[in-house]
Amino acid sequence: MKQARFNMARGNEVQGATNAVGAKIVTSASDIQALFDACRVVLFDCDGVLVNSEPISLATLVDVLDHFNAPLSLREVSDRFTGRSSSAPIEYIKTQTGRDVSAEFKPYYYKMLFDRYDRDLTKINGIDAVLEALRQRDIAFCISSSSSVERLEKTMQVTGLGPWFEGRVYSADFVQNGKPAPDLFLYAANGMGYAPTEAIVIEDSVAGVTAARAAGMKCIGFVGGGHYADDRQTASRRLYDAGADIVIKDMAILAEAVI
Repeated sequence: MKQARFNMARGNEVQGATNAVGAKIVTSASDIQALFDACRVVLFDCDGVLVNSEPISLATLVDVLDHFNAPLSLREVSDRFTGRSSSAPIEYIKTQTGRDVSAEFKPYYYKMLFDRYDRDLTKINGIDAVLEALRQRDIAFCISSSSSVERLEKTMQVTGLGPWFEGRVYSADFVQNGKPAPDLFLYAANGMGYAPTEAIVIEDSVAGVTAARAAGMKCIGFVGGGHYADDRQTASRRLYDAGADIVIKDMAILAEAVI
């Protein structure tokens, strides 16, 4: 059994036990507030944090991998590729089939994915309230996502979130190494004009939390997306294991903490 790890949020004890008992999903704004004492910028992952896209993208990726003769189950796809850029499944297909599908993968995947976005993509409940609270408190924010620029543009257009992030969208397209490497978060913080110690990352994936910690940033894990609906407790424990300072499932708690 792993030894329990206890996260300290600037004097507030937030117990994030990573043993078999499980990890606490924080439900009190007071447990989060101290994290924002030195915060000047918030870096949001997009898929699964701003928008409820992961159930759509994971199911689509299952179909796409099957098309390229490298089938995986939905659970396997989730475990392997959540929070990763499209280079990860492309490399997986090459490993399994010996075929380089770099030129074919995105057009095929995006056509199917964007059709489903038009029908089914929605914002995460409460995210507008969080963004408004940050604006009122004069805390800067941006997107730092493994998604491509093309996919992010489609996401912003479908959900109407674009005006919140005008000129402040950072994609894995901009760096050599995607998550779990820290490159994207360091690039985004520098682009926004802040030091890593002034940043908080909001992430839903192990790869993203790992990247945030490697960048020297605080990290709030989020398990409120639809892809974690069946087992938020297990998802929470995985994010704590990866280094999240706290884990939440409700954006309303975050908005209250910022205010």
